[in-house]
Amino acid sequence: MDKKQNAPESSQPAVAVKEMGLVLQPGGSKKLAEIRRKAQTNLPPVEPTNVDHEIPADLKPEIAAELRKARRLVDERIAAIMSRFPAGKQNKMFGFRYGSVDAIKRMAMNAAFKRLGMPDNQVRMRLIAGLDYYGNEAGEA
Repeated sequence: MDKKQNAPESSQPAVAVKEMGLVLQPGGSKKLAEIRRKAQTNLPPVEPTNVDHEIPADLKPEIAAELRKARRLVDERIAAIMSRFPAGKQNKMFGFRYGSVDAIKRMAMNAAFKRLGMPDNQVRMRLIAGLDYYGNEAGEA
């Protein structure tokens, strides 16, 4: 930094700042290049599970359709939340905030939507409010 003296009428000295470039040029270090390469090749985002659990046959077709829609929304929301956490700690950090994924899937759909912070106007909640993710009455084993 270069200091320049101001005129005597000013009591503060003026300071001129020169910008500095990078200390190390982008291609200058093999170790930094390796770290940069690893950071760019992140793990793919968590995708919703493709396991399609059977919906009980005794449900009406319109209820089954709404349940499928709600399941898709829940899976997408869980995947979106987990993708924000570090790769090795997704389940644990999700569990701290929301509870285990299995516990969410076992609770009633209206409670699961509330727990995940989802609006319930995306589906006809009155049809599926008492059902869990698997189509059973909430609370059944």
